[in-house]
Amino acid sequence: MKKEMALKRKSGKSFKLPFIFAFAVFVVLVYAVGSLIAMQVEIAQKSSEYEKLSERLYELKTENELLERYASEEYRLGYVEDIARNELDYSYGDEKIYYFIPAN
Repeated sequence: MKKEMALKRKSGKSFKLPFIFAFAVFVVLVYAVGSLIAMQVEIAQKSSEYEKLSERLYELKTENELLERYASEEYRLGYVEDIARNELDYSYGDEKIYYFIPAN
């Protein structure tokens, strides 16, 4: 019996299994940590994308409310006037428009 144990120790067979097991555990841990880091990066990217989409949604809701208000009959003339003044640079014939140009 002692002779067999001595042979196993000399041949190194009894130490190969724990080394392989430890190496497998190490590989699994490295993979798990890598996956965790990749997930954290993806979560950060998705959070940033969510913030941008939330801001865009707020802008669109605000614009939609404004358009709904302008769509009602009582505000339709105001909407047309707003478009004419701000986008087309129109004004009434009896208006005087002053432009203030800052002096440098």
